[in-house]
Amino acid sequence: MQGKTTDKRGEILDAAKAAFAERGFARARIADIARKISMGHGTFYRYFNNKLDIFFSVLDGIFADIARVVADEDPSSTNSLEEYRGQILRVGRRLYGMFLADDRLAQIIFYEAPGVDPELDRRMDEVSAAINRYTEAYLQNGIQKGFLRRGLDARILAKAVDAMIFAGLRDLSASRDKEREAERWLDAVCTLMLEGMGTGRNNA
Repeated sequence: MQGKTTDKRGEILDAAKAAFAERGFARARIADIARKISMGHGTFYRYFNNKLDIFFSVLDGIFADIARVVADEDPSSTNSLEEYRGQILRVGRRLYGMFLADDRLAQIIFYEAPGVDPELDRRMDEVSAAINRYTEAYLQNGIQKGFLRRGLDARILAKAVDAMIFAGLRDLSASRDKEREAERWLDAVCTLMLEGMGTGRNNA
C-alpha cells in the first residue's frame, strides 16, 4: 500500500511540475494538475493540503536533486590539475544535464519560485548557501594543491562562480541549441577558475 501511495504522489508531483512550468504558480490550479493525470479533484487532497503545499514539494525534490549532484564528489579528492579540471567538468555536466533533461526546472526555480512565500525564499537561500560552501571547498582544495593562486578569497569567489553557473542554467531555457550553450558556459567556468584564478604555471 505504501508503494502505491508513493507512486501516486510521484505522479501528482510530476503533473504539478508540468502545470507550474506551463501556467506559472499564480495561474496554475489544482484542477489543472488533477486533469493531467485524470484524477478526481478531491483525490488530490489525500496527498497534499493545497497548491502551496505541492509547490513546496516540487521545489524540495528539485533542491534534493541539485544537492546530490553537488555533494556526490569529494572536493578534496583531486591531486593533479588534470583531475581538478575533470572534476569541475564532471560536476558541471551532471548539473547542466539535469536542466537539459527537464527544461521545466529552470522555469520553476528562476521564474516561478522567487517571492511566492517567505518560507520558500528562506529554503532557497539555504540551498544557495549549501552550494556556496561546496564550491568554496573546491576552491580551497585548488588553492591548497597549487592549482589556484594563494590569497584568493574563496568564500566570495565561490558565490561568483555559483552565480555564473546558475546564470548559465537560466539561459538554457531560452537557447535553441541547449547542449552547445551548456558546453559554452562550462568552458567559461573552467576558464575563469583555471586561468583567471590559476597560478599560471599550471595552466600551460
